[in-house]
Amino acid sequence: MPADLHLHSIYSDGSCTPTELVELARERGLDTVALADHDTVAGLDEMILVGKERGIQVIPAIEFSTYEGDVELHILAYYIDYRNPSFQEEIRKLYEKRKERAAAMIARLNELGIGLSYQQVRKIAGTDYIGRPHIARAMVEAGYVREMKDAFSQEYIGNGGRAYLPKYRLVTEEAINLIHNYGGIAILAHPFHVNGRDYMDKRAIEALVHYGLDGLEVYHSKHSRDITAYYLTIARELGLLVSGGSDFHGENSPGVEMGDIKLVDRYVRRIQEYCRKKQLSYKARQ
Repeated sequence: MPADLHLHSIYSDGSCTPTELVELARERGLDTVALADHDTVAGLDEMILVGKERGIQVIPAIEFSTYEGDVELHILAYYIDYRNPSFQEEIRKLYEKRKERAAAMIARLNELGIGLSYQQVRKIAGTDYIGRPHIARAMVEAGYVREMKDAFSQEYIGNGGRAYLPKYRLVTEEAINLIHNYGGIAILAHPFHVNGRDYMDKRAIEALVHYGLDGLEVYHSKHSRDITAYYLTIARELGLLVSGGSDFHGENSPGVEMGDIKLVDRYVRRIQEYCRKKQLSYKARQ
């Protein structure tokens, strides 16, 4: 049951449709995948349906950008009751905040002489979700920068750049509570790569465990062997689930391929068994 539990589609900042992701998963020899778009579950129904037709298990997921003080953390939610109308309303608010942020960053770029419109970037995105990678691609297509990475600079939309605006500040503890309230489990994504500090060490992760954090994304495409070993030890010492995924975005994240990370069977089974118990408790509360 080789799995890649961190994929993005066109419904957030990826370049592939959910159907294309399923087809690619088959090509890469994956049995199980998770679509974890940012602040939206719009692609899940399509991907789960196509996955059933193609023999690929699709785990419903979503990725939240959260803040622990000034540190930006990404929390992955797996097996969440994403069709629940109350949950849909919660994430709709986050989605609207993302749209407002994108429009404001485009306006700032206009002030810097970058003649992009919201409509141009929306066309590239293909959906109402507009993230920085879409703005960067629009800048490349319009000839303002040579490569997408050039847009992520202090001159433009890099962290703290002249056209950069911070995300809506969803507090990490609130996000974990939200995930648990709707039957999901909370996994800290790419703990070595966070904004606002060098990396998450054991002490910082322990603070999240007090909020109810369920696991760590130990295996990630940007984690070296030593970093992976470091977080595997922490996960074992703190009794956390071990997860992993490529963080595949397609053309919007060159150099990262689906299946670069293949989470082995025993970790997938443990996540599923843990989730089944959580789901029983969640259903009993309904």
